[in-house]
Amino acid sequence: LNEAKRRFDLRISRDAGDPEKTGQVMEEAGECLRRAMGCLQRAYELQPDNAATLIFLADRLIAKGDIRGAQALAERALATADTMAIQAEAHFQVARSLHASKKFDQAFDAYTKCLSLNDKHTLGMYGLGQMQLQRTDMSSAEATFQRVLERNPKCVEVLRALGYLHARLPNTKAKALEYYEREMHVLADEAAEHARQTGKSGDHAMAWMDDANLFLEAGLLYEATNARKARKAYLAASIILQRQPGNGDHIPELWNNLGALSQLTGESTESVFSELNAAAEKCARVLGARPKQRTNEVRRLENTQRTIRYNVARFYETCGLWQKAENLYQTIVAEIPAYTDARLRLAHIAYFYRANSREALAQISQAIDVDAKRPAPWLMRGNIELQRKNVQEARRAFEHVLKDIAKHDVYALCSLGNFYLAAGKSESVRASSEANASSPVAKKSRDLAQQNYKRALEFFGKCLQLDARCVAAAHGVAIAMGERGFANDARRLFQEVRDAATSGLGPLTLCTQSSDFVFKVPQPPIASVQHSVDDMRVSSDVILWAGVNTAHACVEIGNYRQAILVYESCIKRLRETTLALESQTGHFVVQAFDAHGEGAGVSEAEQAERSKVARDLQLYLARALYVQAKSSKDVKVMRMALKEMRELCEAANVKLPSD
Repeated sequence: LNEAKRRFDLRISRDAGDPEKTGQVMEEAGECLRRAMGCLQRAYELQPDNAATLIFLADRLIAKGDIRGAQALAERALATADTMAIQAEAHFQVARSLHASKKFDQAFDAYTKCLSLNDKHTLGMYGLGQMQLQRTDMSSAEATFQRVLERNPKCVEVLRALGYLHARLPNTKAKALEYYEREMHVLADEAAEHARQTGKSGDHAMAWMDDANLFLEAGLLYEATNARKARKAYLAASIILQRQPGNGDHIPELWNNLGALSQLTGESTESVFSELNAAAEKCARVLGARPKQRTNEVRRLENTQRTIRYNVARFYETCGLWQKAENLYQTIVAEIPAYTDARLRLAHIAYFYRANSREALAQISQAIDVDAKRPAPWLMRGNIELQRKNVQEARRAFEHVLKDIAKHDVYALCSLGNFYLAAGKSESVRASSEANASSPVAKKSRDLAQQNYKRALEFFGKCLQLDARCVAAAHGVAIAMGERGFANDARRLFQEVRDAATSGLGPLTLCTQSSDFVFKVPQPPIASVQHSVDDMRVSSDVILWAGVNTAHACVEIGNYRQAILVYESCIKRLRETTLALESQTGHFVVQAFDAHGEGAGVSEAEQAERSKVARDLQLYLARALYVQAKSSKDVKVMRMALKEMRELCEAANVKLPSD
């Protein structure tokens, strides 16, 4: 029997390589099973009430699906068993039969009786743990599974059960991933050992894996913390499913998630389009094969179809195909008026790419009417009002989120920090513009500036308490410190922000931007419930603006040499990101999607913004070179400064003397 089970292992038969060898393995396994059953039949003829024989036969009937017959044999074995060990095994077979019949309370009692007779019965412990899970007694289930794991540290079934358990408990998702990863390592070790025994070289781990659910569960958990690992797990699941009948058509969500994650991780446009297209095709194929009745399964597939359509629209946005994206969002909203994410994307396109603030605010108002307790529409309204210079309306929107919806919303806290930072800068400028620095008006403005900076620091501090890796809040703190005169401390903090953003240690969905410590409000990247796509606008480039502000701080403390180096690196980054953006929205997009003549690429507003930033950076560099040349009396550096300024003047059509 054990040899037959080993040979029937699909991983081993599949590893045989060709159909002829696989057929031979299956034939050998069948012969082993026939011989085993012949021996059991002969044993039963010799002694029909032998408990061990009855237990073996019950095990085989369960394997064949004859649950009622198996239970009858196990109960006969229980009546004739003459040792505690055999009684325990008989109780275990009864429990298995009841478990398979979904009589969970009776199965729980039978597993308990099994362990009362033999507390080292590993399979009985595992079955009891499953029943405890069924009863949602999580703490008892974990303790039971841990006992099994102590005896069998490489038992993949127990590792899976512990992963499943922790995935459904609050604040233990990381623990669940640990167990899933341990299971993957165990399976990889098994594959390596099998390859060694059969004399094969290379990595056979993926071919050895045959359970897509392991990678689906891990992928779902990775989504919250690591998009690349999530995508890798989903890819593994898709490979396994494509080896099986149906090619995974029954879960088109998998390919939808792959497409969305490919956008997040910066994969090629070809990969994203291929995966989203595969999701749409699978969804349509399964829906076409289903009956027309409105079953739960049909509703699930229709909802999945809309989600795929939404992610395709997000992909079109990434490629600069605003009209195509807008058309898809409008289709979604027409079908489901309460689909808030699509409305917010329409608002985003209307304001940032169509310059139509009335349409944008109307879409946001409709989203609020659908769900007034959702923060995203209010946050977007606040950001648009800031863009329109309606600062009080913006403040009210952000404060509404914190007071009435989510008092710990990091985006709202950071946005209010930005608001008070801008207010502080405004008062500082007003104070410095006064002819008499000691006048009451100047003094009042300075006091108001300090109060606003203090409020800004309070809000940024709350952000960092909630999320110590929030790059945006740390950036805001550094700007406030620079504005208050602590330029050296600000420089150090800006550098830390830049390092954190470069290494991916913090979330980069928010950005405060400064030019000579002049604050600029970020444009809001509003994320989908399903997936968000990284914002491409230059105003959201945390690494760039942390670098610019680092250079500004170096200028404030007189370290012009370091400022020059940092400005040059910022100019290089801006050029590289602009080229990458142009290539991303270029050749493939035009070929794949431009059948109707729609232009693809970066919006005019974004092009203008990038040109302005490039000009400003060149001006900052020229100024730093000029001051450095004057202080060091370095002719070579002065020539570099003049070269930068001449280029700026030529770009602005300002004619200079040739000398």
